[in-house]
Amino acid sequence: MWLSDLPLRRFAAVLAMLALAGCFRPMYGQLNSPGDSASGAQPNGSPSVVERLRRVDVSVDDSRIGQKVRNDLIYAFNGGTAATDSGYKLTISLRQSSEDVILQRSGEAGTKFYELRANFTLIDANTGRVLHGGSAVSRTSYDRSDQIFANQRAALDAEDRAARVIAGTIRTRIAAYFAVGQ
Repeated sequence: MWLSDLPLRRFAAVLAMLALAGCFRPMYGQLNSPGDSASGAQPNGSPSVVERLRRVDVSVDDSRIGQKVRNDLIYAFNGGTAATDSGYKLTISLRQSSEDVILQRSGEAGTKFYELRANFTLIDANTGRVLHGGSAVSRTSYDRSDQIFANQRAALDAEDRAARVIAGTIRTRIAAYFAVGQ
């Protein structure tokens, strides 16, 4: 019985998708409506999300993992070049920890969890006012072996994976903040 309603259901689903297609705009896209300037300004004159992201100056501690998060964010915001006209300052503080998860008979850890926590604050560079803040957490695991170099490399890879996740989370939250018109 329900199979006979399948074409009707498909038609209704397609109709609903077409009706809702104009209700959304891409977060990182630029509008192409009359009144837009070549710089990507919105019709109300405010800069687009992409333009605002390009103006974010990233500040984080000088540790290896801090530089990894900073570089990933700069690449995500500007394609790899530092902000020249920084209208915003993003400060990030990182805290990292590792934990033994699975212990082998010898007492050595077979698997470890690596956790990276970041607290971030977006500040208006002109006024010094805090615009947005939050935190992000990433937990990754890695296997340990009897080889010292393999263990070191696995730990570094876990740190890099966690840094990418943290950078992606922060970028998404900052872009969402800019997208809602703040």
